Amino acid sequence: MRRLRALLCLLLAAAMLLALPTAAFADDGEPFALTVVVGEQAMPVRALQDAYAGNLYLSLRDLSAALSGSPLQYRYFYTYTNEDGYIFHVAPGEAADNGSAGDAYAPESTVTYLPLRRNRLFVGESERKYYSYRENSNLYLGLTDIELMLNVTVRHISDTRIEFLSAPFQPDPQDLREEGYFDAFNAIVLGDVTNGKLLFTSQSSRSFPIASLTKLMTYLLVVEAVEDGEARLSDPVPISQAADLLSKSADGMIKMNAGMTVPLEELLTAMLLASSNESALALAEYIAGSEEAFVERMNQRAKELGLKSAVFHTAHGLPVYTGESVAVKLQNTMSAGDLFTLCGYLLEHFPELTEITSRQYAKLETLDYTTANSNPLVFNMEGITGLKTGNTNRAGYCLTVSMPVTVEGERHNVVLVMLGAESVELRGQAAEILLRWARDNYVN
Repeated sequence: MRRLRALLCLLLAAAMLLALPTAAFADDGEPFALTVVVGEQAMPVRALQDAYAGNLYLSLRDLSAALSGSPLQYRYFYTYTNEDGYIFHVAPGEAADNGSAGDAYAPESTVTYLPLRRNRLFVGESERKYYSYRENSNLYLGLTDIELMLNVTVRHISDTRIEFLSAPFQPDPQDLREEGYFDAFNAIVLGDVTNGKLLFTSQSSRSFPIASLTKLMTYLLVVEAVEDGEARLSDPVPISQAADLLSKSADGMIKMNAGMTVPLEELLTAMLLASSNESALALAEYIAGSEEAFVERMNQRAKELGLKSAVFHTAHGLPVYTGESVAVKLQNTMSAGDLFTLCGYLLEHFPELTEITSRQYAKLETLDYTTANSNPLVFNMEGITGLKTGNTNRAGYCLTVSMPVTVEGERHNVVLVMLGAESVELRGQAAEILLRWARDNYVN
């Protein structure tokens, strides 16, 4: 009976593959058949190859059928409502049925392709933030993200054949370094800010653009002003014409109108979770009278903290152009090592920062805006408490992450600083790999 069921599943999968549409929605063409081996089973699974050879995205629906009956099995299904659209679900340990549920079902008469984006995905009860392609109700997830999601190891047998192993996904950072994995980053520092112990570093002392990681220094100056009595968290902060214009520009995150006021505490949340540039500007103007005066404070405070590599031009991290005949594009810069020091200082002296940065979502009442945390690790790993993401064309994709751990009965903070990842997907994957390794090896 088991063999018959396996044969029927194989025939069904083959029929699905033969019926693949001709339209393409990844950079390198149409879905193709990839054989997935698990135990003694081998089944075809639709896959995409995005941008370069080996960068694989697998159909979660097909993979669910391929892994069914094994210790790695999961049930893939989706819900759909007119209000929320598609929400996808992975139920580990449950047998595949490829069903769906919801108040209504999306029409499937035409094939709809969506580009790489963060489709809403739940694994068990937990929401995850992975980038994926979508073909109607069929989600294609990157192979490394699948390994992280299911905690499995995949072995490449050939270009069209891979094997799923039940061994936990535990790549060693030193092995990855030797293989060139971290060459796609400007700099990395992973360590324990509580005792200063470094666990993994790469170009930690060289200065690079830091984009919106700048907002950590902006946060520090604002809360120090509150501590010194210069401002209060409840203060109504006026929105200037400059902040209004920024909010309505291509770099704006939350629409604001000149003349309105927003509580200082709400602007801090918007700045840290949504990476709101207009919120950072409004805070800088309120605390120091102008952004220029605030930036002077930022550079002075960096010197006082011993952050020798830090150079600030703006309060939000966006580049600024000089007014010369040949415009010069200036970016805020700092080394990963100095950012590690700054994160340690914030976590020691203002631990309430993580009350904001550990949240997955926040409702900004005055602004009538609901924001998701821009840090994917807050969704993808338990116990993550922050801290900040950032990116510009020159800075690449940057990240600082904090993870409380217990070492010999004492609470410590492990912090990861990552600068210049070449893609947002790689930034999230590498951060999760490094933090899992720190959790499983350093703590134990």
